[in-house]
Amino acid sequence: MFHRLSGLALGPVLALAVAGCQETTQTAARPRVDAPGVPVSVQSISGAPDDVTTSFAGLLGEAAAERKMEIVPGDKPARFRVKGYLTAQPTEDGQTALAFVWDVYDSTKQRAQRVQGESIGKRSAGSDPWAGIDRTVVAKAASDSMDAIAGFLVTAPAAEATLGSPDKNGSKADGGKAAATRTASAGNRLFP
Repeated sequence: MFHRLSGLALGPVLALAVAGCQETTQTAARPRVDAPGVPVSVQSISGAPDDVTTSFAGLLGEAAAERKMEIVPGDKPARFRVKGYLTAQPTEDGQTALAFVWDVYDSTKQRAQRVQGESIGKRSAGSDPWAGIDRTVVAKAASDSMDAIAGFLVTAPAAEATLGSPDKNGSKADGGKAAATRTASAGNRLFP
């Protein structure tokens, strides 16, 4: 009885504490959002074995293309730069969760947003949780990642000096280079 009541008493406190963390966005039940025209560079994806990272990067590129996101190489001007981290861990019910965290940095290198979520995979037979992560789980995590990032991009306030905006003389500050950026497509790599 006490255990049940302590959960009821702590529930609202926990909800208020979580509500105060406005810089973090969970991806649960997030609808797909298109985010065209905002140059984004994927700087890194770490934490996973090479084969998972390679698969995730390709699927992330596909998800970005579906959302009309403008992915630019790491050495090109971008309004936002993202760094991601993947981890696999067992769940309480014996399945495996592929968790992701993305830090979104603005042009001044300040973290503008953190998005995170997870995709649930099959049970892992051995002690390696990555064994429970298959292409379907990776694809869902990549799609959820892009939904969360795109959701932030379409609500992010416009920067004072956005790429390609006219300077005081009326000419383009970037010499038209923003127009030369490419939209992500299924076969493009996201980072050099």
